[in-house]
Amino acid sequence: MEIALKNILLATDFSPASDAALAHALIIASRYGSKLYLAHVICPEFKDLISPEMTETILGHAQAFAEQKMERLLSTGRQAGAPCQPLIGQGVISEVLMEMLHQNRIDLVVVGTRGRRGLRKLLLGSVAEEVFRLAPCPVLTVGPGTSEKRSEDVQLRHILYPVEYAPDSRDAASYAVSLAEEFHAELTVMKVFEDMVSPPEAKAQIQEPVRHWMEDHIPAKSDLRERTSFEPGYGAAGEAILKLATDRAADLIVMSVRRLDPVVIAHLLKPDTASEVVRNARCPVLTVR
Repeated sequence: MEIALKNILLATDFSPASDAALAHALIIASRYGSKLYLAHVICPEFKDLISPEMTETILGHAQAFAEQKMERLLSTGRQAGAPCQPLIGQGVISEVLMEMLHQNRIDLVVVGTRGRRGLRKLLLGSVAEEVFRLAPCPVLTVGPGTSEKRSEDVQLRHILYPVEYAPDSRDAASYAVSLAEEFHAELTVMKVFEDMVSPPEAKAQIQEPVRHWMEDHIPAKSDLRERTSFEPGYGAAGEAILKLATDRAADLIVMSVRRLDPVVIAHLLKPDTASEVVRNARCPVLTVR
């Protein structure tokens, strides 16, 4: 599967967390020659509490504020050499974002997870779950554990890809390989053993699947084969992935995510693996349905 990222959308609330996400969006856009859409959604949750006249005034101020802040982001994008287009909408954040994704044929969404009202919910999982569960394209989440960097300081030197060998037919593998090739990064493919198994036994169990994974996903002449390693993890999947990402100082985690109703997710007693990793990773996480 060949990866094309023609259109990237950054969802921003103009907070420092969104600036950190912008840095990652810009570096990926520059490598793939992408157009970057800068999207902000004004959420008028207060409109039922005040008069229509006051609502119109407040929304007008919010629109002017958004346009002013958007100019700063556009300037940053121009300095980085990325073609950018602003998108400002009003309504329920997740619904407006989904409409923007479809209208502009977005190939990748980038979001930060700590900020003001709205995208701050991403940290708690509500909007985030709706975005990375329902978006028709992959979602790059830049979480609170990721330090804020300028685009020129963002590096993708090591990518971690958790996998289930069976064989691996997931699209996430193609994204992990493409990004590792574009950034000349190391790629660690990880298999988690949730039952009790010794390291020697785990190493032995992954040898044959590893050989097939390499043949299926990395071109024979690609030097990525020399930069790819395979590692077992042990215990609960989320904890094992986060531990290996920290131990290996991963710059990005790429993983598959199931399409689940966000309402169902909100009532789970324990977050699933993707939610746990997105919320707690110290590096950005790319989720692919």
